[in-house]
Amino acid sequence: MSVSIEIKPFEELSRLELYELMVLRNRVFVVGQKITAEAEVDGLDPRCHHVLMRLDGQLVGTARLFWDEEPVKVGRICVDTSRQKAGLGTAMMERLQDYLGDRRAVMHAQQYLEKWYEGLGWEREGEVFDEAEIAHVKMEWKPSS
Repeated sequence: MSVSIEIKPFEELSRLELYELMVLRNRVFVVGQKITAEAEVDGLDPRCHHVLMRLDGQLVGTARLFWDEEPVKVGRICVDTSRQKAGLGTAMMERLQDYLGDRRAVMHAQQYLEKWYEGLGWEREGEVFDEAEIAHVKMEWKPSS
């Protein structure tokens, strides 16, 4: 098995890459988690850098980063449902965190993944809140100095 992870601005995505990441997010969020497509296709992708994680050439993970914001906002983190719990999400997040360098980041994480994100170095801020009818928590990444 060969895993590759690259991160690129929206303008550098090929049409095929954009299509693949939209299909993956649709499969994970809209089909798998029953989040409405209206919330998923929000028109904000052109403002983001996108993580593309491939396993043997197939897109199996993605995330987006609002790179021009301070702190960087991270979102739409997903791994194909058929590939979850195999360490791919951890590899993708470690690459994402490396890409952040010395920049702070925040995300709205699904609450059931809070401990996993904490194990990667993210810290919870505040109380549980509802987003897309799913319990979430705000998490922050503070780079080590």
